[in-house]
Amino acid sequence: MAHATTNTGHREKAQSTFQQGDLSALVASRICHDLISPMGAIDNGLELLQLSQGITGPEFDLIAQSIAQANTRLRLYRLAFGMVGDEQMISRNEIDSLLKALGASGRHSCRWAGSGHLNRRQSKLVFLLLLCLESALPWGGEIVIGDAPGGLRLTALSDRMKLDEALWNMVLSQATDEIGDLSAAKVHFALLAQELRAQEASVTMVREASGLRLHLRCAS
Repeated sequence: MAHATTNTGHREKAQSTFQQGDLSALVASRICHDLISPMGAIDNGLELLQLSQGITGPEFDLIAQSIAQANTRLRLYRLAFGMVGDEQMISRNEIDSLLKALGASGRHSCRWAGSGHLNRRQSKLVFLLLLCLESALPWGGEIVIGDAPGGLRLTALSDRMKLDEALWNMVLSQATDEIGDLSAAKVHFALLAQELRAQEASVTMVREASGLRLHLRCAS
């Protein structure tokens, strides 16, 4: 005889503690984790082919550059979209390495001018902001990340910028109730607004003749 399944209050409470945003972050972490190893193996294989057989040429260079770009984006997405732990830290060397790799594979240069390490939750905000600044610099420029009172300052320098007012207003106000039609290419704006609200952090923006200055204030 079939029996009806009864959900207990305890089970409902346990399920409600796991938020949809956490599930999305776990999916991002899983994808990045599963792809980083094979991408690294392909990169090592190409290096061995070059050393053992002396393979060179534009075709080989194109493959090597594409793999390097893919590895860099996976590292960035793991930090920006993945799950975070309160006790995890990101060293200055790791930040420097990633920013240099982003500069080498993109239209803009990235430089870390901060004085120390970041915890994992802070780094999530920083790299989501970095993705937003990438969207604002489609023609290239320079991004500098440094210390500021209560947090960090991200400065974008460029002769030409493209600012989507609605998306930036979403970030500044942390209002994601009416996202509207949001493409995958711009999802980082909504994720940043949600993460700022979750961490009780904030961003202020100052437009200047030479570009854009953002002040990220982190929760104490």
